[in-house]
Amino acid sequence: MSDPTTEVCWSRYLQEAYLSLMRKQSAIMQQYHLENHERFSLDPESDSLVFLNNDRPAVIARIQIVGSVSTRSDTWLWSWANSKILSNSKNQMHRVRIYGETHHFAALTTEQWFADEIDGWEMTSVSARILKARGAYRITSDNGFTYLLITDLKWAN
Repeated sequence: MSDPTTEVCWSRYLQEAYLSLMRKQSAIMQQYHLENHERFSLDPESDSLVFLNNDRPAVIARIQIVGSVSTRSDTWLWSWANSKILSNSKNQMHRVRIYGETHHFAALTTEQWFADEIDGWEMTSVSARILKARGAYRITSDNGFTYLLITDLKWAN
């Protein structure tokens, strides 16, 4: 992004996307209390994230995996570039890459680059805006973070 106009547009887009996601996060946290459930279970085969209490589903979310930040290599890796992720849990992420190509936003089209957890939230925010997601969720592991979009959310019956 050496073009100053593109850099300004990217910066503005990033800020707007982040603020939009924060509003959405506030709404889903208030309604579904995601932080209060005992645990969660990610099932990439059914592209779902289930929040559980007493081993019973409480909230069911449909997800798209955005990407991950490795704290070992200090890099971001897009899900669309990660062959280890099942295609149905990333099948909408190509739209983010295409948006990046169309608007010359290199961060959206480069498979892997040096990054930290803030970059992960920024890419998740942008992805949420492009895909009109309801919110996001981050999973922590020993070697970093995986960022998810919540595309749909409901109370379990």
